[in-house]
Amino acid sequence: MSYNSNDMMAKINSLSLGEKLVAGGGIVMLIASILPWIKISVKGAAGFAGASASKSAWGAPASIWSILAVLIAIILAGIIIARVMNMNLPALPSNLTWGQVFGGGAALVVILMILKAWRITAVETGGVIDKSFGIGFFLAVLCTIAIAYGGFLLYSEDKGSGFSIGGGGGGFRR
Repeated sequence: MSYNSNDMMAKINSLSLGEKLVAGGGIVMLIASILPWIKISVKGAAGFAGASASKSAWGAPASIWSILAVLIAIILAGIIIARVMNMNLPALPSNLTWGQVFGGGAALVVILMILKAWRITAVETGGVIDKSFGIGFFLAVLCTIAIAYGGFLLYSEDKGSGFSIGGGGGGFRR
């Protein structure tokens, strides 16, 4: 199997906006998942120094929501990357299209991110503890917006008939 970077760049350039948003959003979401999503700081009192800690998407509170959001984002991006690499994907059931998969997956990422945000804001802090969203969470929100819009575009493009990745042949058809 030979690798031609010009062919690969041509395939990447031929991706639709929806495909680029989902793939890019999923890749950046993975990177954002290791950055801080919540920061907790304890103020110093009576001559004692304060302390702070941060947690990534893989940590509390309610890590299940962020872990699932990241995994779904990676899977959606992986599907597009697999097709760019000319890998064959398994056939979908006859009542399901790839547009529905991307639309539903994007909707799940949005819901899971809302649940994670809700759990971060629900952390009890008391008077001497401050909490805030970390840079990783804000980056993940931007990725979620990209994935949601990309999933919407792919769902809209599909219209129940399937679509081709990158506008070329061999794409997402039932």
